[in-house]
Amino acid sequence: MAQRPRWQERQQLARLCDLVADSLLPHLEPEPLATRRPQLTREEERRILVALSRVNKAIRGWDDDEVDDGEQGRAWDQIVSCSEEAHSCCLPPDYHFDDGFSCLTNIISIVVGLLHLCSDYIKHSAENILMAISNSLMKFEAVWIQFVELVWAAIHTVSTCAHNHSTINATKGCVGCSSAAESISHDTMTKRTSITSFIAVLKLRCVNTSRQIMTCLFRALHIILKLLKLNDSELKDDFICLSIHHIQKLHWDPGYQLNAGKVVSIVTDDRHSLSEDSAQFGIVSGSLLQLLCSLVEQSDTEDTDRRDIFVKLADVIPRLGTFLQEQQDTPKSLSQYSKHKILMLMIRLKPHIQQNCSHIICLLKLLRRHFQSTLHEPMFQHSTKLENCLEGSPFLLSGVGLGELQDKSTWHLQRQAMYLFLSCSIVLACSGNDSRLKCSCKRDQCCHKGQGCTDNCNYFGLSEISVWFQRCCLDKILDSKSSTDIVLCFLQLYMEEDDMLFIILLQLLDAPLISLAIDKMESKWTSELIGAKLFSIVFDPVHIFHQWLSLLHYDHLVLVDYLISKDVGVHCAQYLLRCLRLVSGCWDAFVDDSVYEAQIQKFNCKRQRTLKNINSFTGSSMEGTKLGSSHDKENKSKEQLFLSAKVCLLSLKQTLEDLHKKDLFPYNPKPLLKSLSRFEELCAQY
Repeated sequence: MAQRPRWQERQQLARLCDLVADSLLPHLEPEPLATRRPQLTREEERRILVALSRVNKAIRGWDDDEVDDGEQGRAWDQIVSCSEEAHSCCLPPDYHFDDGFSCLTNIISIVVGLLHLCSDYIKHSAENILMAISNSLMKFEAVWIQFVELVWAAIHTVSTCAHNHSTINATKGCVGCSSAAESISHDTMTKRTSITSFIAVLKLRCVNTSRQIMTCLFRALHIILKLLKLNDSELKDDFICLSIHHIQKLHWDPGYQLNAGKVVSIVTDDRHSLSEDSAQFGIVSGSLLQLLCSLVEQSDTEDTDRRDIFVKLADVIPRLGTFLQEQQDTPKSLSQYSKHKILMLMIRLKPHIQQNCSHIICLLKLLRRHFQSTLHEPMFQHSTKLENCLEGSPFLLSGVGLGELQDKSTWHLQRQAMYLFLSCSIVLACSGNDSRLKCSCKRDQCCHKGQGCTDNCNYFGLSEISVWFQRCCLDKILDSKSSTDIVLCFLQLYMEEDDMLFIILLQLLDAPLISLAIDKMESKWTSELIGAKLFSIVFDPVHIFHQWLSLLHYDHLVLVDYLISKDVGVHCAQYLLRCLRLVSGCWDAFVDDSVYEAQIQKFNCKRQRTLKNINSFTGSSMEGTKLGSSHDKENKSKEQLFLSAKVCLLSLKQTLEDLHKKDLFPYNPKPLLKSLSRFEELCAQY
């Protein structure tokens, strides 16, 4: 980023300071501090909104390059600090600094001071002003970084002061803010004395430090980050590093407002009912989670450039579990949103932290503790669908019954939780084959407390899969539910979300590695891992590929739509390439699906003998059960399944060739066409 002249920097700060102070400060100081209240009359609210709108419009209307004249530059060069006659901040005499810091202190303390007023419209307008100020300062990198640091300092101040109120110990207020200043200023560009002075000014102008202020500031930071990404700004990385640093510094112990919302609000604001307080807590935690998810961008591979900074968030994830513990009384929508964001954050972090087994184990333990019921939701509810009813139709409700329909948000959470669980478990199960993986399990007291396997991460991952699969699916197989039904139900769960569908399909391509990992273990452990072994056989990648094509009704145009999709095109191409390579190596299994059924039957016979040695399963008999039949797949012959898949894939090849010749395909399909040509050769030989 090109360095701007100092006079332009000082000019911009002075203009912002004068504009904000002249227009907004009178609305904060019409009454003595002791009598100031956040409630407003309609006329007061209208006047403040008009002032906020004018300030926002003025900042946005400034031209970045409107001052180019050298004479003006020399005139503004006289503005060395806010104590000069050319410009004076509306600050107490003891809080003036050089280099424009007084201007930033004045600007941010005024805008944040308006956030405590009880008006959602005013809060929204103030957030927009913070965003506009950020945009106007981006051309001055050092000043913009100080601006972001002071916004985070305001968040720390509100959190710390709320904690002091919650302990009903006002005498500790200054001490708390001093300690907050020390932690904030560490490893940042802003000095501790400057932060301390900013906090003091902020406390003068923001009497009521409620969690609503934190919510607004989290939202403002989230919007700023979205604009940085949209403009592909060079400051994006600086913002991410700063934000992660400050999130680590946030107070997470139960005494602080961020987590113990009930204690704080009852002490500081007894006008709200407990349900309202729970809702407010869900909003503030949701706004922080929204910011966290935006900080960690979606990535399929480990980002080595940002790995070190993202690994720091791995220590934050277990603390996020407190959000879920505190939200027992929150509205269901807020609770579902928080769960969704926590799962999204863990999914996005996984590629960056999976080099350390202890981080993956922490994710699995968090899933086990807070998402166990979601993970163990039955998958077979997705097998029955009325194809002649529109989605959301009242006739669908009357057809299947209201009690048989689950909330869509619950299904979404189940997809997220199941993918993260399988992804982490498979990484651990196959960790012995990856020399890049590190393991600090022996010294990681947070992750291992004598439960599971403290020295063998492979066993921990395999045992997690085994327990999950036995609880969710194994009883269905014992009740004559075919393995194909399980695969179909599993795929149907994900068919409604294309992005989730392909990442789980890519993950299931590693299912055979689970069986290989179990075969390498000592025989004494194999009986305990029977569920993982069966999972590896049931979710055979070739069989899954067959069933996925059948769910698409072998329509090659659907595959084309997937491939050209901006959101899932790359993942679909990856999946097809890997499946076609797999089919070339396992041609017999692809042509004749009875190979898959034979594997299921063979393993079932071994399992029967093992189970008879353990218990009698309440006298239930498995004789005569054919697990792989799937009711003869609706009387379709094995050959017909192969022929349908063959026609679909060869039609796809023809369509891709036509689009490529006309230069209508969005990327180079030659690797995929090469694999399809190899498939065509194998079909010709069959």
